[in-house]
Amino acid sequence: MEREQHKEERTKFNEYVDKIQRYFPYMEKLLPLIDFCQNTLKFSERVIQELCMLKKVRLKGDFYSPEFNRKFRDENAAFSFEEDKNKKGHFHICVNDIPLVLWFRQKANEWRNGLEIKNTKQDKGLKI
Repeated sequence: MEREQHKEERTKFNEYVDKIQRYFPYMEKLLPLIDFCQNTLKFSERVIQELCMLKKVRLKGDFYSPEFNRKFRDENAAFSFEEDKNKKGHFHICVNDIPLVLWFRQKANEWRNGLEIKNTKQDKGLKI
């Protein structure tokens, strides 16, 4: 009896998954992006739901980059899931229409340039 019930539930579940894959073929490709948004960027469920509908979401705050092991601040970042133009059916996270990795690199360069110490004129020593 239990075996029959389990088999029936499993069949229903498989039909459900098949339907999702048929009507939302890109969903499987979005799963790693969803995990990254949840675990690394700490996005809320609402934000992730909007991204999964392939909408742009404007956010402000500090965004963590594992590549640079630091957070970068932005007051008006437009996040989105975009299909990779070179790999049909593959997606990546974009910020302001550029891939997240490149956006973080730009932010890191801005941060480094902001840290540059202005050259001050120093004494060239005592003249005798």
